[in-house]
Amino acid sequence: MSKLYSLDDSPVFCSKVWGSNFSSPYIPKSEPFEDPRTENLRKLSYGVILPIICTLGILGNVLNLIVLTRRNMRGTAYIYMRGYSASALLAIIFAIPFGIRLLFHHDGGRWQHLGEAFYTAHFELFLGNACLGVGVLMLLVLTIERYVSVCHPSHMRPALGPPRVTVILLPILTFVIYLPSLFRYEVVKCVLFADGSITYYKRDNTEFLQTIFYSVYKVILEIVFKLAPTLLIASLNIRIMIVYRQTCNKRRRMTLSHTKDDDSRKFAEERRLMFLLGSTSLLFLVCVSPMAILHVTLSAENLSSYSYQVFRALANLLELLNYSMTFYIYCLFSEDFRNTLLKTMKWPWCGDKSNSKRNNDFRLTTTQPIITQHKLAVAQQFHQHSTSGFVTGNGRSSSI
Repeated sequence: MSKLYSLDDSPVFCSKVWGSNFSSPYIPKSEPFEDPRTENLRKLSYGVILPIICTLGILGNVLNLIVLTRRNMRGTAYIYMRGYSASALLAIIFAIPFGIRLLFHHDGGRWQHLGEAFYTAHFELFLGNACLGVGVLMLLVLTIERYVSVCHPSHMRPALGPPRVTVILLPILTFVIYLPSLFRYEVVKCVLFADGSITYYKRDNTEFLQTIFYSVYKVILEIVFKLAPTLLIASLNIRIMIVYRQTCNKRRRMTLSHTKDDDSRKFAEERRLMFLLGSTSLLFLVCVSPMAILHVTLSAENLSSYSYQVFRALANLLELLNYSMTFYIYCLFSEDFRNTLLKTMKWPWCGDKSNSKRNNDFRLTTTQPIITQHKLAVAQQFHQHSTSGFVTGNGRSSSI
């Protein structure tokens, strides 16, 4: 076991700080100890893995925003997707100073300037968690919108009102809900024994944390932004998959004649969408659930446990991974998204391939036998409902 700082640098007198004034003086308790393995854990988690995830996430979400602003990405779903990508990008950016702080300043911190300590104590988790909360709500409303579009096509759309208004109101509402987290920690100003210099630390605001309000608040927060969205997104995506498969079967029965190649292509499309919805929903569940447990159990006492530090690092990295991998997963499964990206980047090898595929699709369509006008109208109706877009577990819409 080792001290968080040497005995020579131990504070002789500390007091709570709000702004730059002393208030409520107190004598600090004995300094906490930590497992020596925790330092290596920090270096691996926040010095190696976190920068890699953040780099991939920033690149992916920037490309997401570039693709989603193209002319062919103007639908209701794409507005929510842009909001989701923007919030994920901001959350990843705010995670960078969080990782730096854990790597170099540990949990309590040790700063020479009040501004750094004040940001860490009051704004670090508030900004990061609020942006993650906005992303979850954007994903949820996108899932609901696509669920209504696919499973209840007769319902008036957009189901949740004007999407641009929703995209503005959701961040405001989320940041208001997260306001109490500003007071979770407090800044402590200490005079060091060695040379009398001033150092700032961060500690739990025990008076606030022990209130009934906060005990109830932190549970409600995890239900609203973690548990409920996870269950809703998973269940709605499962329902979308079921309805989509039923629609495809009906469409096949209504077609009088079709080629073997056309059959295999449609089966491939179905399989790709099933993998997309299933894998991304599972990814969201696995990556977000540990963070809900972490937020409810986070305390200074638990942080002294090495096993809890391992769980904490894993939960932080998994949540960032979830918001960093959406672009790459969607590129893997969505051909429309992939083609738009290639055209936007103007890579020369994609143009002829896209045009060739479009010509092949046209030839397949024009060589189909003529069917009755009634069946054609019904087929077009099923086609419209089944191709209007589907939500992935990570907030993406796929056109088939």
